[in-house]
Amino acid sequence: SFWIWPMCGLVTLDAFKLLDVGAPRTGTQSFHDAMKILNLNPVHSGYHMEIRPALCKYLFRNGSLDDALGVLDGFDAAMDEPFMLMYEEIMAAFPEAKFVLTISDAESWFDNYVELMRPYQNVTDECTAMRSWGCIFASPTQEDRDICLRNYHRHNQRVQEIIPPERLLVYNWSDGWAPLAHFLDVAIPAETFPHEDFWRS
Repeated sequence: SFWIWPMCGLVTLDAFKLLDVGAPRTGTQSFHDAMKILNLNPVHSGYHMEIRPALCKYLFRNGSLDDALGVLDGFDAAMDEPFMLMYEEIMAAFPEAKFVLTISDAESWFDNYVELMRPYQNVTDECTAMRSWGCIFASPTQEDRDICLRNYHRHNQRVQEIIPPERLLVYNWSDGWAPLAHFLDVAIPAETFPHEDFWRS
């Protein structure tokens, strides 16, 4: 078991089962809905912005790992920025946890982010809009694009090098329920596979 001591008392995090290590804008909202259909209790950092500070402090400001992992208490799946950067810590803390690398065409992913961030021209926080990868989505130059896409590919490659293959599913949303259900050893749901994009609705 992995134990932490939050201010409210002793908590066990044995229940955590699954981390989406794909980048934001690779279907993390749909993944969140899919996990609920599969009877998991997921946390999406875009829906729960209050959990981000502990994660960001750990990753970028020498913050507490216990505090960062503590945000997972009560959840058994997690996705979106910056969760996908914590795969090594979560792999060590939860030996039974599995990982899904949601993938997308890199060029389309970048263009999608440029469109999403158009109203937000002054993002400088390294824990937002993939600044940790050197990404600049506000009026990006070709160099900006090259840097961001290079780090996008490096992340996906490193994930596959570090996480044992039996604990990792490389997943494309066009594959539907079958590989995901098989990987998690659950029945294929009768429901249509979800497609959610809150920030475009």
